[in-house]
Amino acid sequence: MKMKTWLGISLGAVLAVSCTQNGYKVTYTTDDENVEKVYLCATGTGDVLDSAVCENGKAVMTGSVELPTFVLLSTENPIKVPIAELILDETPIEVVCDSVAGCEVKGSELNEQYREIMKKMADFAKQEGEMMMNAQKVAMENGGRLPDSASVQLQNDYYALQDGRRSVVYDALAAHKDDIIPAGLIKRYNSLLDMEEVEAFLNAYKYRENAVLESVNKYIQVLKNKNVGAMFTDFEMNDMEGTPRKLSDYVGKGNYVLVDFWASWCGPCRREMPNVKAAYEQFHPKGFEIVGVSLDNDKEAWAQATEQLGITWPQMSDLKGWQCAAADIYAIRSIPATILFGPDGKVVAEGLRAEDLQKKLEEIYK
Repeated sequence: MKMKTWLGISLGAVLAVSCTQNGYKVTYTTDDENVEKVYLCATGTGDVLDSAVCENGKAVMTGSVELPTFVLLSTENPIKVPIAELILDETPIEVVCDSVAGCEVKGSELNEQYREIMKKMADFAKQEGEMMMNAQKVAMENGGRLPDSASVQLQNDYYALQDGRRSVVYDALAAHKDDIIPAGLIKRYNSLLDMEEVEAFLNAYKYRENAVLESVNKYIQVLKNKNVGAMFTDFEMNDMEGTPRKLSDYVGKGNYVLVDFWASWCGPCRREMPNVKAAYEQFHPKGFEIVGVSLDNDKEAWAQATEQLGITWPQMSDLKGWQCAAADIYAIRSIPATILFGPDGKVVAEGLRAEDLQKKLEEIYK
């Protein structure tokens, strides 16, 4: 679902960056006697900006950085699980942590507004948890299998929750286009959003260069590597025999080539593979090629799945799982995922599966 209304605001001009070097004060209190030190860390990088010894359940941190910005509060370094996320600005902030109730951020108006948005998102998470527990109960009552009608209802309910989350984020972007809140929301929830719209929003957003958005800005640029018409970006990794192979060994050689991102542990990938195999067997005699890129960590599991699924086309992997270099180059966040390259090495389509793949190949080889 695309919502254009929030993009129509302030797109006529690019606003100047207004971060300024100012002082902050964060007071932390807790009833946990085991806390010895607290750390103020940059959201995104996790770099420690400040720290303080906790004495009698209290610690105070003061300093000067570019404000406003998002930060995480943690009782461990390096940070593992933050105890609170907050917006650092010139207003003194209190973080009050209770071992039962959790942590509450008090202080600036921005933090109050951000907290209200996050409460709405937490409600969706609660609904999702209850929905999944109910689905598990129904499955147990039916021999471990969710009835088709219940499965369809679960899917529809999940999509409704996602639409609700998306609406909350879009509304917040429109309401807070001139402050730092959208930076934190886009960082956290960009997978819900249309990235072309996000890019347009950021082009007119004065905090677009804030460090919290570094990974989002990079992702937006990487996404363009699979835009229709984009020339392929090369990469190299080993085939099943351990021989280094490049994407350019296959792509840009005069044939249509489907790059199929998958993994042995991926159920949807295995279910989709018969469709990929059927397409290969039908169109390979006409010049169609496939290159599989596995997001496996285990070479033996990769090899076993390749044999079980009857995969006969070239395979590549760096055996780094989701840290796969090729997945990073092509902004792959879920699998199965495909990119179809034309004879000249340019992207023809992406995300082709099942009937869509078949129809596209029939169109090409008619």
